Amino acid sequence: MAVIESKEISKVFKASSRGEEDVKGLDSVSFIVRGGEFACLVGPSGCGKTTLLRIIAGLEQPTSGAVILDGQLIVAPGPDRGMVFQEFALLPWRTVVENIELGLEIRGVDYETRRKIADHYVGLVGLHGFENKYPRELSGGMKQRAAIARSLANDPKVLLMDEPFGSLDAQTRNIMQEELLRIWSKTEKTIVFVTHSVDEAVYLADRIILLTARPASVREIFEVRLPRPRDRLHYEFVNIRAEILTALSEEVRQKKG
Repeated sequence: MAVIESKEISKVFKASSRGEEDVKGLDSVSFIVRGGEFACLVGPSGCGKTTLLRIIAGLEQPTSGAVILDGQLIVAPGPDRGMVFQEFALLPWRTVVENIELGLEIRGVDYETRRKIADHYVGLVGLHGFENKYPRELSGGMKQRAAIARSLANDPKVLLMDEPFGSLDAQTRNIMQEELLRIWSKTEKTIVFVTHSVDEAVYLADRIILLTARPASVREIFEVRLPRPRDRLHYEFVNIRAEILTALSEEVRQKKG
């Protein structure tokens, strides 16, 4: 199972015009995500969580530092990492099953094989009966299920998720959290999940990596040893959430100060 090492990752965004200053987004971010672990990245708004996730995905390059996946330096996107976005990013002219098999098609997998793989993941994410529907015919939760299935169909070592449930209503979001844990338990993928919601992070994660305000560095890593399924009203859940929220509030106040 994939192990991710973030080693002293820094990212500087160069000024777009003369007279403006460069912006440092990440500052020596270091952590390890263990194989098969569910890790959440949490931090103040605009601190660089998505930038860090895109660097792990190979979609952006760090100014300095490196990300290592199973001993290999990440320099570009690859099939060993699947990315799930908040906006679903489904192709509107393709059906659910056609969206799921897109990556396999690009890789040159023959029709029968990729359809068999896609059908398997349709079942895994609970979309049987909707495989021939188009994105416009799906609810938000269904669209995200399809997006998760599309990433899993390529059998990546790591699933990278950028606030995938951020645009869903509260009830659907809770359902999708439960569904994601079910899928994770079956696939045993390593997951790195970005969220603004501390409650969501405590519900999902084995460990929560709390980033500081920009430029982001690792402030603290919280181990969540609560058994699953987790009770949001249990005193240990409430205590962990309160501890993280307190640290997060301190970061926000320091940024404003």
